[in-house]
Amino acid sequence: MACLIKVFNAFALTACSTMGTKVDPNALASFTKGKTTYSEVITALGEPNQSTVNANGEKILTYSYSKTRMNPATMIPLVGLFVTPADIKSSTVILNFDKNSVLSDYSLSNGQY
Repeated sequence: MACLIKVFNAFALTACSTMGTKVDPNALASFTKGKTTYSEVITALGEPNQSTVNANGEKILTYSYSKTRMNPATMIPLVGLFVTPADIKSSTVILNFDKNSVLSDYSLSNGQY
């Protein structure tokens, strides 16, 4: 029984994990296409998870975020076979800048698995 309690406690400590940079939709809404600059976005959101510069000088910033929460029922023998192992929520923000480093477009996508 003591071993089972230790296993459960260890699971409880690792039952939730997050990765990436979560972007507040209100911060995103404060950006103005054709006006907000690349440096203003970096100042507001921090460094992106991915940055791309195209041959024509256009820049693309990507902010990805994922949160995984394990289902404790997966620890129950037999019952664990029939439950969803985890709840995963994710979001991706993509910001496009023209060759003058001015915001030209952005998108936000959310997912839940």
